[in-house]
Amino acid sequence: MKKLNKKGFTLVELLAVITILGILIVITVGALFRHLVNSKQQAMETIASSSYDGMVMYMMDNNIMLNKNESISVTIDTLYNDQRIKRPTDPYKDDAMCTGKVTVINKTSTSTVGLEDYRYTVEVNCAAGHSYKQTYPKE
Repeated sequence: MKKLNKKGFTLVELLAVITILGILIVITVGALFRHLVNSKQQAMETIASSSYDGMVMYMMDNNIMLNKNESISVTIDTLYNDQRIKRPTDPYKDDAMCTGKVTVINKTSTSTVGLEDYRYTVEVNCAAGHSYKQTYPKE
């Protein structure tokens, strides 16, 4: 009798390998997509945080003190143009900048207080309707 050549893989073995590779690819792509979404959200949080810091510097440099229930708003563009923050690059569109504003209000019972006693609200607007809003100090 003639011996059969046993070199190579059977169809079942190939299908098993392809199935396993497919499952690994689906898991990897899903994890990568979640990572990209989270990194874009973190980029918007970083823009908000740096805008808050820029607004504190803006108020200190301009000696701005607010009376009770008085508020002031400054755009993120103004903070960037005054070189108080770095360019707020839009994480959803590389060649664009995020816009928004920082609003500061004195809700205390005294006329003037320190900058840390104010309530800062930062609104960041990026491409495709993505927005982020944060109040400082964080509660």
